[in-house]
Amino acid sequence: MTETNNAVMKRLYGIGIIPAIVLDRVEDAAPLADALCKGGLPAAEVTFRTDCAHDAMIAMKKQRPELIVGAGTVLTKEQVDSALDAGAEFIVAPGLNPEIVRYCQEKGVPVIPGVSCASEIEQALALGLTTVKFFPAEQLGGIKTIKALTGPYTTMTFLPTGGVNAKNMNDYLNDPKIFAVGGTWMVKSDLIKAGAFDLIEKLTRDAVLGMLQIRLKHIGVNVPAEEAKDTADAFAGVFQGKVRKTSKGFFGSEMIEIMADGTIGAKGHIGMGVSSTERALVYFRALGYEFDEDSITYDDRGYAKFAYFKEPIGGFKVHLVNND
Repeated sequence: MTETNNAVMKRLYGIGIIPAIVLDRVEDAAPLADALCKGGLPAAEVTFRTDCAHDAMIAMKKQRPELIVGAGTVLTKEQVDSALDAGAEFIVAPGLNPEIVRYCQEKGVPVIPGVSCASEIEQALALGLTTVKFFPAEQLGGIKTIKALTGPYTTMTFLPTGGVNAKNMNDYLNDPKIFAVGGTWMVKSDLIKAGAFDLIEKLTRDAVLGMLQIRLKHIGVNVPAEEAKDTADAFAGVFQGKVRKTSKGFFGSEMIEIMADGTIGAKGHIGMGVSSTERALVYFRALGYEFDEDSITYDDRGYAKFAYFKEPIGGFKVHLVNND
């Protein structure tokens, strides 16, 4: 896979939820692009189920250049060509057609074909793929089936679509073998036809926040070094926790971090847990927030697992860290 393709796939992983969109009118494309980006999901899989897919992709990209636009329900080479002509950055297919996969590879565009069984996963591996669509996910047994399949096929990651919604998406996304999920619940056709783009924006934002599972992890308190241990003991006593020594001080229960002679934040820091720091970075950056790039640490897959926001809030530096 080329460096460009790797960058596209990393962006899609970071977005986490890929809206699958059916558009009947090109004039709906621009306001829909606005709603998705404002809601924090700068991605769109425009399906080739209608005649306006090509022009809709052009209109969406023109309206929101930061939107990563792909083509879905791609069945033919002609549709691949049409999608690429419209600026598509990735291709999604409902099934695994080796001819279409090879054609996309020759064209240098990432392709995510659909699979439903072990034999098709083996075909995908033979074609050099590391990510496949699992479709229709819920009808095929959902995350339980995917977990079973990842046993023998440890290098494959999955994009489940079909029956994925706001209530069950984290059943999938909490598994490290899930590349992202595809869904339609925030971009239903009746909402688009009704021009309910404010509601689409809200549903999009709700989906992202539901995915990120943001919660308070701990509060860091700056104290003089000579007071650090006593302060940790006091907090551990109040919250019936244990004192844990760190390189920078102590935890007085896991909710309170005592920073001995701390210099992170004028008053201290706040640790916010998220399901995926990588995905949280994508979301907050889309909203215009900046991060201290030197603070970001990565896991062995190259995904962010810890990051400080650049600007403090009320004298506190704020960082994101994976919930696990």
